[in-house]
Order: sequence, then C-alpha cells, then structure tokens
Amino acid sequence: MKLSFFRSLSIVTLLLVFASCSTESTEESIQNTSSTEYAVNDKYAYSQIELEVANLINQYRISKDLKSLEKINHISNVSEEHDEYMISINTLTHALFAQREENLKVTLGAVAVGENLAYNYSTAKSVVDAWINSPAHKANMEGNYTHFGISVRENAEGKRYFTTIFIRK
Repeated sequence: MKLSFFRSLSIVTLLLVFASCSTESTEESIQNTSSTEYAVNDKYAYSQIELEVANLINQYRISKDLKSLEKINHISNVSEEHDEYMISINTLTHALFAQREENLKVTLGAVAVGENLAYNYSTAKSVVDAWINSPAHKANMEGNYTHFGISVRENAEGKRYFTTIFIRK
C-alpha cells in the first residue's frame, strides 16, 4: 500500500517536472492583464543550433500535415530572457510563464501561448526528438500555433538551455 502511494506520488512529481506550459486566452483573461508595459524587440541574431531546432520543428509539423510556423524575433528575445533567467538560478523551470505569456499577448496579440524547455542536449536533433517523445511537448509542437521563437544559451559549464515559445495570433 505504501509502495503504491509513493509510486503514484513519484509519477505525479515526474509529470509536473517534465510538463510543458500552454494556455489559451479567454476574453476575461485578456481584460485582466496588468499595467506592465512591454516593447517589441524585433532584432535577434540566430545561432546555427537555433536555426536547426526551428527547422526541425517545422519539418516535423509538415510531416504531420500541419502548417509550418513563422519565426518572430520578439518571441526569440523573450525566450532568450528566460534562458538567461534559468542560467542565473541554475534550474530548468517554467517559472514566470504568465509574464512571458502576457508580454506576447500585449505586444503581438497572441491568443494562445505554449512553451517547451530543455536542458543539456548537445544537438538540435536530440532536443527535438526528446520533445517528440514527450506527450506534453509533442502537443505543443503539434498545437494550433502560427508563430514561434527559439533561444539556446549555454551556462558557464557549456550546458545548453533551450526555450521555444509558440503563439497563435
């Protein structure tokens, strides 16, 4: 009995750790945005691995008869800010997702936002394969989104943090 309880607790904990984030706007949530002001930052220099991840995501979507997503530099900047935050606290986390979501709703008119994170993958293919093999991350990759942004940053030890944010306008 105790073993079953602890096994169930472990499974729930793992699901929470590996879950991706996504939300869809309702009229009420759009009206309840805070007074924070956001500015669009439309300049972003993509690294080779970021371009490879973006390409692989779009190739995957096309293989599933879904439309490819358009990159938006502002979303990549928001993704980069989150990578830098995770590096600063040395933890992979969806913390502050609501702030990123609000930023994209206010600046870009997003009505749905999803986010996939990863840590310590060495290649674009390995991270995209991991997302495909995770039901929650796969759901974001196959989601009803129109645009996305990607950031990959390394910490001092050379370990990579990946943030991909998906939106629907």
